[in-house]
Amino acid sequence: MKNLPIFTITVLLLGTVLLAPGSVCAETISFPLQMDYPFLKTLVIQSAFTDPGQTMVVTDPDNDCQRITLSNPGFSSENSLLRIEAGVHLKGGTLLGGSCLLPIEWDGYLVAHLKLRVAPDSWQLSFEPVDSVLLDKNRRPDSLVGYLWNFFEAPVMARMGNIQIALNEPIEQLKPFLLSAVPEADIPRVTAMLASIRPGVVVAEPDVLKIQVLADIEILPATAPAPPPAPLTPKELDAFIGIWETWDSFLVQTMMSLIDMPLTAEERQTMLSVLLDTRYRFVAELDANAPISSRDFVREEFVIAWEKLSPILKGHLSKQPSANSWGYLAFFTASDALAALDKLGPVFNIEISRNGFIRLARMLSENKALTLQYDLIVDQGLRKLLGLEPPLEIISPDFNEELPEQEDMEVPPEPEMPPTSMNTRQLILWGLDRALSPEVCWAGKSGTSSSLKELKQWLVTKDNVERHLNKIKPLLEVVTKENLKENSIPEGFHQLFQKAVYATAWQESCFRQFIVDNQKLTYIRSYNNSSVGMMQINERVWRGMYNIEHLRWDIRYNAAAGIDILNLYLTKYALPKMKSLKGKEVLDNDGVACSLYAMYNEGPGGFSGYVKRRTTGKFSPIDSHFKEKLTWVKKGQWNRLGDCF
Repeated sequence: MKNLPIFTITVLLLGTVLLAPGSVCAETISFPLQMDYPFLKTLVIQSAFTDPGQTMVVTDPDNDCQRITLSNPGFSSENSLLRIEAGVHLKGGTLLGGSCLLPIEWDGYLVAHLKLRVAPDSWQLSFEPVDSVLLDKNRRPDSLVGYLWNFFEAPVMARMGNIQIALNEPIEQLKPFLLSAVPEADIPRVTAMLASIRPGVVVAEPDVLKIQVLADIEILPATAPAPPPAPLTPKELDAFIGIWETWDSFLVQTMMSLIDMPLTAEERQTMLSVLLDTRYRFVAELDANAPISSRDFVREEFVIAWEKLSPILKGHLSKQPSANSWGYLAFFTASDALAALDKLGPVFNIEISRNGFIRLARMLSENKALTLQYDLIVDQGLRKLLGLEPPLEIISPDFNEELPEQEDMEVPPEPEMPPTSMNTRQLILWGLDRALSPEVCWAGKSGTSSSLKELKQWLVTKDNVERHLNKIKPLLEVVTKENLKENSIPEGFHQLFQKAVYATAWQESCFRQFIVDNQKLTYIRSYNNSSVGMMQINERVWRGMYNIEHLRWDIRYNAAAGIDILNLYLTKYALPKMKSLKGKEVLDNDGVACSLYAMYNEGPGGFSGYVKRRTTGKFSPIDSHFKEKLTWVKKGQWNRLGDCF
């Protein structure tokens, strides 16, 4: 059983539950355990077609004079029955004195229809033959051989009826996972539900084989609506960030299981969009006015991501022989069950813990000691998987943590008061940032170190705005040209792209990489302590794709990363999506630049949001602020930079 090939069981909610009449205390829920036909094929081959060349010899294998051999089975649905078509080789002769006299051989196809059953106790899937027919090599009925088939049919169909597939292992692995995904108070209720799991009807649908799974769950008494949750305390906020980091690590680990698969460009972009959208939503949740619930948010993110990723994962992992076949099976079963049971709402109080994510990750990985570590190092494999170019080249030296303590800077420090525009959540995060940020941070410990003097030259104040512009504009221009050589965009967009780069740096940081904080030079950070440097690259969103320490301390690298992101959004999202836009000139050049900045702030989904706002004329304040910077860049009004200080 351990060597059985991969196949997928998808657990999706079929519908609402069935209630017995009158007063009841439980309801029966049903969800399908499903496998698509390519998976069923690999499973049946491994279970029954075990003779040389993945064949099934029905007759005595030692009798080469009289033999029936089946090969290469394929499955589909026909009239609600399972249809199997397999190659068939018939050989018949008279065995006399160790010789085969007058042998006749015939090759064609066997088509049979089967009913399916699952044993309630053992979860063994079996096949009951209904009818069969032989076809020639052109898949036409052969009347002569068809007549002879009457003599061969019984042993072949009997062999078909003996095929059994064990489904108990994924069902058993599903149980402890679901127990780990509910609060402790719900464990007795869920344990009772899992004890009642049983198979229902089996249906061969056009694309999948569905096995109805039934379970009885105790009905919770009606309760009054819960009051709106209070804002998260700093401790609760820290716990929320912790579980999200585990979820993010799990998401990356799941995607990386496809690193060696022949993915299409569309599949790679789907994974890129899922990862970015998931991370941008987390950042937006931290900034939201409404209180957040870590349990609800992470669970919802799991369901959204799984809906988009599961076809890719199943489409590739299921077709690759692996020693971890049952692990894949259990992973798909548990993930689909979680997504399905989530739709039951208050009937099932789902909460995915760190241990739950680790349990899931270990199902998918052959490393059963796997833990989900949230680290910030660049992962070249992840960039390749997502269809990105190799990591940015690092030209500037690293920074040494052992540099002498800084002397007090002559430049006045940044004001300590938070911006007046912050909401309550933002004020909490701003306060955490002030309390937790180090006075000064340096990057790696190897290589030649850049001096404090070299960093100070990039400080900008009201008194040196023009001098700073004379350094920063050429830097951005050079880095943009280098990017376009590696990641080409249509030449007609080059000037627009350069202006968008300038406007983004202006909008994000007023062209600043460093500030003075508490009389010490440090890199500029966002109020929520997640985005850094001149281009304000979000360390959480772009984790694993850029070098975090160089984003913080290397102004050139920070610029290159921001330009790289803008190019990504232009080439992979804006330009392709513009082709499908309807209406006259939905996006002019300014609109394209503004859509890039919308994605820069919101992720891939920002494009459609901006197009909608542009169509209705209801722009957001962020849209308006960026458009203002873009206009200043186009008109050469660089003197307006002084307004930042």
